[in-house]
Amino acid sequence: MNLPLHFRRTLATLGLTVFAWHAGAQTGDYPNQPIKFIVPFPAGGSTDLVARALATEWATSLNQSVVVENKAGAGSLIGTEFVHKAPADGYTVLMAGLTNVFLPYVHKSLRFHPMNDFALVGLVADLPNVLAVNANTPYRKLDDLVQAEKARPRQLSFASAGIATPSHLVCEMVNHRAGTKLNHVPYKGNAPAVADVMGGHVPVMCNNLGGTLPYMSSGQIRILAQTGKTRSAAAPDVPTFAELGLAGLDAGLWMGVVAPKGTPREVVDKLNRTLTQTLGSATLKEKLAKLGATILPSSITAFEDRIRQDQKAWDPVLSTLELKSN
Repeated sequence: MNLPLHFRRTLATLGLTVFAWHAGAQTGDYPNQPIKFIVPFPAGGSTDLVARALATEWATSLNQSVVVENKAGAGSLIGTEFVHKAPADGYTVLMAGLTNVFLPYVHKSLRFHPMNDFALVGLVADLPNVLAVNANTPYRKLDDLVQAEKARPRQLSFASAGIATPSHLVCEMVNHRAGTKLNHVPYKGNAPAVADVMGGHVPVMCNNLGGTLPYMSSGQIRILAQTGKTRSAAAPDVPTFAELGLAGLDAGLWMGVVAPKGTPREVVDKLNRTLTQTLGSATLKEKLAKLGATILPSSITAFEDRIRQDQKAWDPVLSTLELKSN
């Protein structure tokens, strides 16, 4: 049917109006169902603990349930890819982190970028990374461990949360700076790595402070050094690597929320506003402080800056390592 031009224009305008109204109806009452908060590591690790503490408070700000789901494996790639493929409607979000900056160096044939191909919602917190040992080992200072390893090269191993995770690369940096050759034993997350160190199966580990602190307090693990320019208030007796003569170990483990690329701007903005409100909660601040975490600025600009800084800082190190997935 050949309709007059003016009539076709009227229909087109009505169509755009209906589409705009429908889109507004979809986002205007957001969220009207529970939000899945994907953690790409096992339950019990520090990323999981931070996410669960955040979810409880965030649900109040959003007036909707925020349900944490663990999708672990491949150094966080499984959970990251799950969210990348999820509908871009704001009902599935990811607790991303420094690991997402590292993933492209491990999985070189990825069809998406684990950091750049997401909508940034906001940074959450930063945790120092630490080097720790089973409390029954004779290593009471970092130098004790370094000297023991050099006396019997490649006889000691360290556990990590997985290949190319921050815990792995911190220990690799220690090897590089101290001239040691600790062997790497990758796990599928920090929690199982900690369990094997406490069980005496692996003597050494690199981990984030939040995932290690409870076991230091219980006397099962001894922390020898922490990253950062200054000591954490949660572990003031633990020296920084810089204090012990190892430079270049200032980077901590940051965490931030991202959503699938294409998520409506209004939804991202609401998530960011409520995230900022939640991070100002005294209850959440107390919970995160107990994990050794420091709350970060939640603006999207701050998030973009952090990613750029990390990509620039880590590229020279990561480019020299032959990293392969678990």
